[in-house]
Amino acid sequence: MGLFNRKSSQDRQEEALQMADDIAAGRGFMGKMTKAFMGSEFTEAMQQATSSIHQAEHVAALRAAGVPTQPATVLGLQDTGQTINDNPHIVLTLQLGAQAVAVQALVSRLEIPRVGEQVLVMNDPQTGGLLYAGLAPRA
Repeated sequence: MGLFNRKSSQDRQEEALQMADDIAAGRGFMGKMTKAFMGSEFTEAMQQATSSIHQAEHVAALRAAGVPTQPATVLGLQDTGQTINDNPHIVLTLQLGAQAVAVQALVSRLEIPRVGEQVLVMNDPQTGGLLYAGLAPRA
């Protein structure tokens, strides 16, 4: 409205994430220029990063809605080399029932799971995929 209209911190974060999505997808002038000068590898890495952010937000919304979680044991983990706000993006190999499954997740640097620890996972009601939902509470 006005020239000096103040936006909330959340509004600014949402705008920044939308801008990053547009750039990663190659939409708009900035997206096309980024893809042209930085290359497709950079924009693919950016798409993966924004996808991780959206997945973390999706998991938080599902947990708030009461979607049930189930425990799994960490068999191994691998760093993908990506960090978002100093939080690592990792691949977890989990023992879920009788099978071993791999899940990619953005984890808090303060709560990085270790081999042998229990974590929580949930089934995504939309896609049926498995989502990392954080460390399991310790007894």
